[in-house]
Amino acid sequence: MDLQQLLGCFVLMLGGLALLQLESITFRKLGMALIWLASGVATYFLSGSIPLACAILAAWIFFPLWEMVFVLRQLRVPRHRELTDARAPRDEFDELSEMTSALVEAGFENLDECRLRPAQHEQYYRIFVREDGLTQATIGYIAQGPIGFHFIAFTSNGKDGRRWVTWDYPLTYGLIMPPNIAVYRCLNCQDVPELYQAHLAFLEINEVRPDDLVAGERTREAARARLEETLNQQIEYNISQGYLSPVTKQDSENFCYSWRGTLYVAGQVLRDLLF
Repeated sequence: MDLQQLLGCFVLMLGGLALLQLESITFRKLGMALIWLASGVATYFLSGSIPLACAILAAWIFFPLWEMVFVLRQLRVPRHRELTDARAPRDEFDELSEMTSALVEAGFENLDECRLRPAQHEQYYRIFVREDGLTQATIGYIAQGPIGFHFIAFTSNGKDGRRWVTWDYPLTYGLIMPPNIAVYRCLNCQDVPELYQAHLAFLEINEVRPDDLVAGERTREAARARLEETLNQQIEYNISQGYLSPVTKQDSENFCYSWRGTLYVAGQVLRDLLF
C-alpha cells in the first residue's frame, strides 16, 4: 500500500466517522457504509486479492447476523404478561422529565407508570391520555443492565377495531404487528410535538377523522389495560403465525423464536441497516 492509497482509505474512514456524529439516520447509515467500504479497499490494497476483500466485506454482515440469530434462538418469551406498578430508573433515563413535560404541554394527562412482567429485559412505561380521550401516548424505556433506549408511541383506536400507532422506536422491532394495528415508524422527528403532529398526519393520510375514533376512558386502569391488551395481542398473533413456537411441547407458557421468526427478524435488521 503506497501513501496515496493509505490516504484514500484514511479519508474514507474519516468521512464515515464524521457522518456518524450527525443526527440524521440517513447520514449515519452512509457513514457506516463508508467505513465498511474503507475496510474492503484497505484489504485489497494490502493483499491485492479481490476475493479476500470481498470476504472481509461479507464478514461485516455475516458475523453480526449469525450472533443475532444465536441470541434470538436463546430468547424466551412468556405468553402471558401483565403490567405492574413500577417507576422507571431516573438516573439512567435522563430524558423522562423533559418528555413528560412536552406531552403535558401538548394536552396529555399523565395517568400511570408501570413495568412489564415477566420480560427478558426491563421494560418500563409511562402512560398518558389526551384530554379528548382520542389518543393515548406512551413513553417506553427498555434496558438491560446499564444500557437502555427509549421511545414514544401515540395510539388512536378506530371504531372499526383498527389501531393507529405512530412511534419512534429506534431498533428493529422483534414482533410482527397484527393486521388490525397500523404502524408508522417515524425516526426523523426532533421532539415530542413533531412526533404528535406526524401521528395526526398519519391519521389524515389514511382518512381517519376524529369521528372515526373511539374516545378511551381516561382512567389509570383503562389506560393500562389498553396497553397490556396491545402487548399481549402481538404475542398471540406471532404464535398463531408460527414466528414463535413453544420451547417444549409440554410448555404452553414459554415460547422462543422459530426458525421462521428468527430469519424474519434477521432480515428486518439487515433491511434497516441497508435502507
